[in-house]
Amino acid sequence: HLRIMCMNKGTCLNDVFDRLNKCLKVIEAAEGCSFAQSPDYGYVTSCPTNLGSGMRASVHIALPALTKKGKDVSEAKNCAKTLGLSVRGIGGEHTEAGEDGTVDISPSARLCIQESEIIAALYKGIKLLMEKEKKAAMLSPDTIAKIKVSHPENRMAKHFDNMYFKTLSAFDQNRLLMCCKSGVENPDSGMGLYAMSPTDYDDFKPYFDKVIRDYHGISGDLKHVNNWDISCVKGLPQGGKLDLSDIGLRQTSMRVRVGRNLSDFPLPGNMTQADRVNLEKRMICAFKKLMADPQFGGTYHTLTPGTEFSIDQYKYQDLVDNHIMFKDMSVDPYLLSAGISSDWPYGRGCYVSADKGFIVWVGEEDHLRIMCMNKGTCLNDVFDRLNKCLKVIEAAEGCSFAQSPDYGYVTSCPTNLGSGMRASVHIALPALTKKGKDVSEAKNCAKTLGLSVRGIGGEHTEAGEDGTVDISPSARLCIQESEIIAALYKGIKLLMEKEKKAAMLSPDTIAKIKVSHPENRMAKHFDNMYFKTLSAFDQNRLLMCCKSGVENPDSGMGLYAMSPTDYDDFKPYFDKVIRDYHGISGDLKHVNNWDISCVKGLPQGGKLDLSDIGLRQTSMRVRVGRNLSDFPLPGNMTQADRVNLEKRMICAFKKLMADPQFGGTYHTLTPGTEFSIDQYKYQDLVDNHIMFKDMSVDPYLLSAGISSDWPYGRGCYVSADKGFIVWVGEEDHLRIMCM
Repeated sequence: HLRIMCMNKGTCLNDVFDRLNKCLKVIEAAEGCSFAQSPDYGYVTSCPTNLGSGMRASVHIALPALTKKGKDVSEAKNCAKTLGLSVRGIGGEHTEAGEDGTVDISPSARLCIQESEIIAALYKGIKLLMEKEKKAAMLSPDTIAKIKVSHPENRMAKHFDNMYFKTLSAFDQNRLLMCCKSGVENPDSGMGLYAMSPTDYDDFKPYFDKVIRDYHGISGDLKHVNNWDISCVKGLPQGGKLDLSDIGLRQTSMRVRVGRNLSDFPLPGNMTQADRVNLEKRMICAFKKLMADPQFGGTYHTLTPGTEFSIDQYKYQDLVDNHIMFKDMSVDPYLLSAGISSDWPYGRGCYVSADKGFIVWVGEEDHLRIMCMNKGTCLNDVFDRLNKCLKVIEAAEGCSFAQSPDYGYVTSCPTNLGSGMRASVHIALPALTKKGKDVSEAKNCAKTLGLSVRGIGGEHTEAGEDGTVDISPSARLCIQESEIIAALYKGIKLLMEKEKKAAMLSPDTIAKIKVSHPENRMAKHFDNMYFKTLSAFDQNRLLMCCKSGVENPDSGMGLYAMSPTDYDDFKPYFDKVIRDYHGISGDLKHVNNWDISCVKGLPQGGKLDLSDIGLRQTSMRVRVGRNLSDFPLPGNMTQADRVNLEKRMICAFKKLMADPQFGGTYHTLTPGTEFSIDQYKYQDLVDNHIMFKDMSVDPYLLSAGISSDWPYGRGCYVSADKGFIVWVGEEDHLRIMCM
């Protein structure tokens, strides 16, 4: 009967809100003007959409960035929806935005929300929406240039070339900026770049190619090849059967998945709600054929409301809890900024086969995440089944997968390009994860084998209480599918060997070595009572110092410091070992002094000439070991540490090279540097006793981690007269010698 409104041009929402409240009381106080109400539904309205408060509170605000200056309000609507707001044109529903991007904003809720909450929701929502507008306005080359400086690890910004950008049309500039949006809004991202169209990788190849090569570590030719034929891979068991029981594992969770996108649709970051629903409809046609096939069966579950296969929130949560369906993606800031999680829950669902061993996610980071899983030991079971299932899906009408001529299967994120495959198993690594409490050592070990470690619930989740983690090969691009599954098998085999060694690294094992090998000083002086006084962190530090002696119980020492402070941090233990080896009792205070005149009993003038005692010319050498205080000791260094230390030393060596007193040059085994040498030159230096040998042949140094990351950070400076040599990256940071 009545639409009662108050309006004003101003800034204080209370003005119109309080006035309307006062006016309503005046009207209803008039004779015969009692407002109709329902006991449960509040104020009665003709349309159920307005029940309850019957209130709509709105303001006009300009959102030029979110509406592309009024030309397209879809992004503004998507942003507003997540905040519980509705967007209309300035003339009301179904009208257009103003030329400056001005739109009408109002809270969507009417029922089971109080009037005071509605006006508050409008204020809070506008505040958040303006923050989103501010972020959208940041999407410019100037902003990206600032991120390049402030966040050099952000690959989107790192490789953005403004000169190339200026060569693009205005339309393509906007397309490319949309690809960059996630990295602009999340400058801490390591990638920050998402393709919006199946052709983006090729349309913007001069830019994308640099990002792709950087992330995947590829130089030279880049041409991805897909190949599922495992018989082509060398070094596998006869017959190509990848049975984990052969390497000592019991039945475990095995999963192989691929990301795929249909060539007929935009990629998820650039899809409209209609696109998402239409893609899902197309896939449902394909899934119905699978459901009718006894080999597959099963059903489809969708979050899209009002369809044949729609499910409620309880069923959805049950699927999530059972690791069948994916979670609401809006909690991921990178996907949210990229537009990938927009229009939730429309077009989101999953097909599940009758045996639950074949699942297809629809509408996640890619159009499709297609996976096969099983609890068993034979990796071929899930690998071969996935290959077969992919062929069945792509054979369905309208389900052609998008591919790039050079980059293989197209995915939203460049990290998954190529095969789009992730093959994983769950294995227990109690020693390497400290029974699930700390996965850092497991990650470090796995990384050297080309593997990644995740929690059992996926990325950014924790390991199981028994140390169970999810292991998968890291590579996706320029590696064939058959090579990925083979890398998983080989990698697990090597990782289990590392786990076995780590399991030995405990006070109980050391106690046994103390009995079986009494000359092993590491074990001889290990005091479990002292060990228990240390924090868990320091206990781990000390055990790493003991690792070589545990793995090599026949060692006479068995103990290596991992940090320059270890000798002092763990003095009650190290001091006993040091005194035993060096035969020192009483006070122990070392003093350095190079003044030979202080030494008694030498020839007058302090000249130590061997010819005076009847010797001819002979080889003489004096050397010292030194470590830089800014770095971990060699047993605890990462590859990056070794390379950075070498870079620092090269700066010092260049000064020596420029000094006529020294001259000479530096030789390094680190690939691709100014002073890199080949294998032949290295062998020549070894043969001439100038350079040290590959240390991995020494079991003590190998176990201590000192020979890790070979040949990175290894080299030697040689003076012009070859009488002054500095080894870099051997048992100590530096071995400095004159001969």
